[in-house]
Amino acid sequence: MPIPATNSSFDSSNRRRSKGKIVINVASSDITSLLLPGGRTAHSKFSILIYCIEDSTCSIRQGSQLAELLTRCALIIWEKS
Repeated sequence: MPIPATNSSFDSSNRRRSKGKIVINVASSDITSLLLPGGRTAHSKFSILIYCIEDSTCSIRQGSQLAELLTRCALIIWEKS
């Protein structure tokens, strides 16, 4: 279940990172991504098409660096503002 990006989710992010865990911060908009520590747009990070249609998919290849990162990460914070 997605966790809304709030101060408590940033605290959770910092706690996990301090324990050596991987946390990914993404946002739906460029401007919001600038406000997140290490943040990027979700489209950029997860190779999501900008113009989605009914049968669009992400192009994350098995064994790729992104696939490995997603496998190893403990938390994804996705700010949708």
